[in-house]
Amino acid sequence: MSDTISDTCPPTFGFRVEAESEAVPEARRKIVALVRDWDVPVSDDTLDDLELLSTELITNAVRYTDSSCAVAVRWTGLRVRVEVTDVSPTRPHRRHCSPEAEGGRGLLMVESLATAWGSTPDPAGKVVWFELGPSDGTPPPWSTPGRWTITTDSGSATSGYLPAWAEDDPTEANVPLDRLPVRLAGINHRNLFEGPMMPITAPDVWGAVEEDAVFEGSIDCNPYDPDPSLRVPVVNLQVCVGRWILGLDPHGLADVAAKLHAHADFLESKVRPALVAALEDWATHQPD
Repeated sequence: MSDTISDTCPPTFGFRVEAESEAVPEARRKIVALVRDWDVPVSDDTLDDLELLSTELITNAVRYTDSSCAVAVRWTGLRVRVEVTDVSPTRPHRRHCSPEAEGGRGLLMVESLATAWGSTPDPAGKVVWFELGPSDGTPPPWSTPGRWTITTDSGSATSGYLPAWAEDDPTEANVPLDRLPVRLAGINHRNLFEGPMMPITAPDVWGAVEEDAVFEGSIDCNPYDPDPSLRVPVVNLQVCVGRWILGLDPHGLADVAAKLHAHADFLESKVRPALVAALEDWATHQPD
C-alpha cells in the first residue's frame, strides 16, 4: 500500500510498515502527526493513547508474522480509527493473564484504553483495529446526511445517500469503468456496537476460559445487494456459535443473566430506536 490521503471527508491515510526494528517508532510518530495535522477534536491524553495502542498493534503484527503490515488511519467524524492488516489469519483473543505473563498484557491494555477494538478476517490475513473517541454505548447519531460519489476513469459518476451514522465513506475517483459494478456491490454502510463480555470456552477446541464479547454486532446497509431486504438498514448480531459458558454456579448464572438483561435493555432502548430512525432516514433520502 502506498502513502495516500483523501481530500474527501472523512479523511483516510494508508501506509505500509516494513518488518524492521526502526519501522514501528516511525509508524507511530506518523500516525500521531497525521491526526494532529487533521486538527480533529481529540485531547492530548487521547493522542498519548493513540501512540501506545498504535505501537502495540503494529509491533504485534510485525513481531508475530516476521513480515510487513499495512496501516490505515481514519477520522470517522466521531472517533480516530486505526486498522492494522497483517498476513496471519490468527485473530487475537481477550484473555486473563497474570502480571508476570508475557502474552496477553498488550491486549489488556488495548481493551483498557480503546473506546472500541476488534479484529476481522481479511484476504491478506486479518485486520486488527481500535477506535479512540467518545462513547456512551449508543451508535453515533445521523445529524449531517451526505452523499458518496464514485467516479470512473471515463468521467461517469454514481452517487448515493451516505448516512451520517455510517463509519466509512465509499467515495472514490478514477475507478476503471469495468470495475464499477464490483465497487457498488461492495458498498456497506456500517456502524458497530459492542456486546457484553462473557467467560467463553470451546471444549472441543481448547480447554481455557477466555473473556470474549457475545451478541455484539452492527447496523448494516448494503444498497446494491442482490437481496432487496439488505438494501435497507438491518442489525446483525454475532452470537459466538459453538462457544459455551460452562460450570456456572448460582452466582455465576446470576451474573450472566444480569449481563444479558442489561444488553437486552440496550438493544431495545438504544439499538432498536437507532435502527428505526435509520430506516426512516433511509426511506426519506434513498427512495426506491
